[in-house]
Amino acid sequence: MNRNREMMLKELMELDLRLYDLQLFLNTHPFERKAVDEYNSSANKYKAMTQHFEKLYGPLTIYDKDNNTTPWEWIKSPWPWESCDDMEQISEKEVEKYVGI
Repeated sequence: MNRNREMMLKELMELDLRLYDLQLFLNTHPFERKAVDEYNSSANKYKAMTQHFEKLYGPLTIYDKDNNTTPWEWIKSPWPWESCDDMEQISEKEVEKYVGI
């Protein structure tokens, strides 16, 4: 996988978890101004980073793309295992990560 793409995905996942955690916190602490500010800042960063990522690499989820096209174009980007020139380069850990073993 492209190193820059991998780093961006990791940061997006971290931001997504941060937003989820802040949502849960704010459900029980709705008047915490610092948490609200942190949530808004993280949400803005997540939105900007998602737009940048999708401009470079395509949609993150099927819901992020206008799928009113024929032929169906959702699956245009390579699958994780298609990014290697040689399938033998993929370690067992990488396969387990993608397969969910």
